[in-house]
Amino acid sequence: MTLLVVDAGNSRVKWGLYEKGGWRIQGASDNSDMDDLASDWARLDPAAIIGSCVSGNESRLNRLHPELPFTWIKPRAFQCGVHNGYDNAERLGPDRWAALIGARALLPDGGLVVGLGTAMTVDVMSPDGKFEGGIIVPGLSLMKQALQDATRLSMGEGHFEFPSGNTGDAVHSGALLALSGAIEKIARSMGNPQCILSGGDAKTLFPHIHASVRIVDNLVLEGLVLIAKDLSL
Repeated sequence: MTLLVVDAGNSRVKWGLYEKGGWRIQGASDNSDMDDLASDWARLDPAAIIGSCVSGNESRLNRLHPELPFTWIKPRAFQCGVHNGYDNAERLGPDRWAALIGARALLPDGGLVVGLGTAMTVDVMSPDGKFEGGIIVPGLSLMKQALQDATRLSMGEGHFEFPSGNTGDAVHSGALLALSGAIEKIARSMGNPQCILSGGDAKTLFPHIHASVRIVDNLVLEGLVLIAKDLSL
């Protein structure tokens, strides 16, 4: 079965065409560029579509492939070996839920599932597959943009350097250290378990995190495939 898998995040839509146990093609578009996404999807021939959406763009995305209904996932109390420990299971972001399911088999002893997109999420999974909760903080670009919007700082893209000799590098380095420091502190408090990084800024943060970490690309998409199998799509 050929499956179109969609991760509609706050800034971008990540997607992939999955068939015969692997990815035929993967891609991504900014939320502001639906025409580009429509052009990419016009060439695809899925038998079913599954996705997670936190951007509120479900109706717009549905119109890009009207031939098939989209299955937009909602977190459950239990699915694919993961127990949802959120106070209200359905209030958990569907992308976080899919990422936890994608990470379950990769963390047999439990650990941390870190999403690095518009926001950074650090979620705790126990050895028996229970999602214990987590944190949400502004991601790298959002943290830098918020500082720029709230001050008169003049900054460029910035590079990591400590101590930093200019404002752009100081802001970029500070944001990197704040995010990596949060991950490290949580990891230390848990006895330094395995930590999975995913998302657009994973490769940027990876060198700055002194913990047992590895990058898994498109973890949300991988989790969505498992959910599709569980739903018999």
